[in-house]
Amino acid sequence: MGSVTKNKWLKYLLLKKYGPLAPYVPTTKRMSRHSFWALLRKYRHVIVKPVWGSRGRGVIQVSYLGNDKFAIHYENVRKVIQGKKNIYRYIRKKIGSADYMVQRRINRPTINKRPFDMRVIVQRKHHSSRWVVTGKVIKVAGKGYIVSNNTRSKGKLLRFRSGIRRSSIRRLSVSGLESKIDGVSILSARRLGAFFPGHRIYGLDIATDQRGHVSIIEANLYPAMSHFRKLKDRRVYRRILSYKRG
Repeated sequence: MGSVTKNKWLKYLLLKKYGPLAPYVPTTKRMSRHSFWALLRKYRHVIVKPVWGSRGRGVIQVSYLGNDKFAIHYENVRKVIQGKKNIYRYIRKKIGSADYMVQRRINRPTINKRPFDMRVIVQRKHHSSRWVVTGKVIKVAGKGYIVSNNTRSKGKLLRFRSGIRRSSIRRLSVSGLESKIDGVSILSARRLGAFFPGHRIYGLDIATDQRGHVSIIEANLYPAMSHFRKLKDRRVYRRILSYKRG
C-alpha cells in the first residue's frame, strides 16, 4: 500500500464531505459490481481508475451505448463490447485485484476536437497561511486518448488563457472562469491543509464541462513540475520554484 498522501479515495472523501466543495467533486464510489452499474445506469459514462495510480495509468472510460452495448476506452484503444457480463468481465480482467474507484465522467470541452483538463498549483510560503494559485496549465489529450497526461498520451500543454480562448467552451468570460477555478482550488488547499498541516503545495486536476462548470478530478500532494517546465514561457515555473523555496 502507498502512503495516505497518495490515496485518491481518501482525498476524494476529504473534499466531498466538505460542504462548500461538495458541488465541485464528481460522484465517486469504491469499485464494485454494484457501484459500477449504479453509476453507469445513472450517468451513462463513467471513469474507472486506480486508488493508488498516477500519471493516467490504468484509467478506463466506459460508456453505455444502448441495446446492451458498451464502449470501452483504454489508453488509445476504443472497443465496443456486447452484454453486461462481458463488459464487467473485461474490466475485471484489466484491473485484477488492484484497488479501484468508479467516477462520473465529466463531459470535458475540447481544443481541436481533443478533450482537455488542467493542472492548477496552489502554494503557501513557509510562515504564511495564505494560499495562492501560482500556476495553471491546460493539458490536452493526445490523439485517440482520453487521459490528458502529457507523457502518456503525447498530448499538448497550453497556457491557460490562450487555451480557453481556443476551446469549445462557449458564452463564458475567460476571467470569470479563471476566478472560479482559482477560488475552488484555494478552498481545496485550505481543506486539505487541515489534514496535512505541514504541507505547502497542492496540484489539482480540474476539469470543466462544456458550460464551464468546474469539477475537481483529484488532488495531488506531490505534483510533478514537468508540465510547467515544458511551457515556453518559464515565468510560471520560476514563480512555483520561488514559492517552494520561500
